[in-house]
Amino acid sequence: MLTRNQLRSMASRQQSCRGVLICQRSSLACSAAVRPSAPLSPMILSTATAAIAATIIQLSAAGVSVAAPLYDNLPGFGGDTQNVFFQAMRNEVEHRAPDLDDIYDENLMTEDLRKFVDAVMDGKLKPDQYQAERRKMNFRRDLDGRVSLRSREGRWFSVRPDMQVPGFMLLRDQSGDVFFLPPDEEGDGLAQLDLSDDVVVAELFSNTAWQDVMEPLSVRLDDGSVQQLRLSEHEFRSVVSLVEDAEEPVEEPQTGN
Repeated sequence: MLTRNQLRSMASRQQSCRGVLICQRSSLACSAAVRPSAPLSPMILSTATAAIAATIIQLSAAGVSVAAPLYDNLPGFGGDTQNVFFQAMRNEVEHRAPDLDDIYDENLMTEDLRKFVDAVMDGKLKPDQYQAERRKMNFRRDLDGRVSLRSREGRWFSVRPDMQVPGFMLLRDQSGDVFFLPPDEEGDGLAQLDLSDDVVVAELFSNTAWQDVMEPLSVRLDDGSVQQLRLSEHEFRSVVSLVEDAEEPVEEPQTGN
C-alpha cells in the first residue's frame, strides 16, 4: 500500500522531472509528457484499441462540491484555534504557495477529514450515509466499488492502478484525457494504493494535492508527433497497463550559446 509519506515524495519528482516517459506498444508509443504548463491537444486514437486487454478495471466518474479546508490542528498549539500563534501559523500556511509536504502533513488534517476518518474507523456511518460523507471528502464510489476524484476546478477523474507496474496510478477526466501519478521517489516497486479503503482514499486525495503531481499521458504517433492520450471510459477501464515496458528516451544534447 502506498503510504502518505510515499505519496508525498511523489511531489518532489514532479518538480524535478523534465524527461518523457516512453512506453513501447507495437506501433503506438505511450509517453508521459512532463510539462504540465504546456497543454497538449487531445486526440482520439483509434489504434489505441489494439492495446486494450480484456481485464476490467473498476472505476467511476461523478461529481460533487466540497468546502474549502480549514486547518485546525497545526503542530504545537493543540488545535486551539483562539491561540494567537496558532492563528498566525494558519494564516501563513493558507496564503503561501502550495507546498505538498504541508498538504500531506497529517498535522494539517481538516476537521471534516478527521471526522470522516473517525466515523469510518469507529463504524459510526450507516450504509445510506457513506456516499454523502465521501462526497464531502472530494470523492465518490459507485456500487461496483469504482472511485473517482474531484479536482479543485471541479473536474472529475476516474482513477485506477496500472495492473502491470505497481505504484503507478492512472487517471482519466470526463473528456477522455489520460494522466498518471508516478510511484514514490524511493522506487518501491511493490507499493500499491488500496482504493477499496475509504480512509486511504480520503486521506490522500480529499485535498486535491494529487493534481499537482499528476502528469499527462501522451502517445507518439508514427510521424513522430506527440498527442495526449484520449480513451473512452470502457477502454480506460479495460486496459491492463499503459506504463508497462516504459523507458526513458535518449535526450538530445543541448548546444551551447
